[in-house]
Order: sequence, then structure tokens, then C-alpha cells
Amino acid sequence: MHAIGISNFLPHPIEELLKTATIVPMVNQIRLCPGDTQEEVVKYCRELGILLEAYSPLGTGKIFEVHERQQLAAKYGKSVAQICIRWSLQMGFLPLPKSVHYARIDENAQVFDFKFDSYDMELIANLTGCVGYSRNLDTTDF
Repeated sequence: MHAIGISNFLPHPIEELLKTATIVPMVNQIRLCPGDTQEEVVKYCRELGILLEAYSPLGTGKIFEVHERQQLAAKYGKSVAQICIRWSLQMGFLPLPKSVHYARIDENAQVFDFKFDSYDMELIANLTGCVGYSRNLDTTDF
């Protein structure tokens, strides 16, 4: 085996894994979207050279309702989804947007013809509106 991937691992479980693993994970698939950057996990994984795959780069449907995101979409002539995907790419994440509609799949790929400046990157990162779930991956409430 040459590479392994993990999903939803926080730093502590990664530390535990590395105590016995002979291969450092190549990718950690976690929920990452503008307004929910999981900074501690991102920093830790980057220190180990673990790629971060954003399995939900568009967050929830609420992300489309945030006025500032709509303004950025208009400024760049893009959709809110494209704004979120481009932000993920510029953050160094591997975005994995889900869609079953060919038009949206095509639209999601049209994110390489523009780039954000540092001001807009920070603005996007600090906008809230995509969370609404438990962030504690170590516990589950039923």
C-alpha cells in the first residue's frame, strides 16, 4: 500500500493513528467551506503534508442566502457556488462539490478564469452561513 486517506479526523485521532501507522495519510476528507475553515485541523494537516479534501465546499443551502456572497458573485460575474469552489482552491483545498445536474457540474468546473485578491479571500473566509451542525467529531448525539 502506498497511500491512505482518512475522513473527518481531528488532530488527536491523527496523532493516535500515527503512533502505529507506517504510512502517513495522504488526504483527510473533512467539511470545509467559507465560514467554516476548521483552522486547527487545517494547520495540523498542512504541517504533516496531508492534503485537505473539502467534501462540502458549498456548505448548506444557507450559504447561497448570504448577501455578501451574492455581491461577490455579481462582482466576479460568477455564481455563489463558483465563488465557494474558487475560494477552496485558493486555500489549497481540494473541493468536492456534489451535483447530479450536468449544467451545475459544468458550471462548477468554470473556476479557473478568475482569482480573488487577499481582501476578498479574507472576506469570504469570515462570512458565516454554512454551518448548523455539530462541529465536535469526537461525540455524536442521538
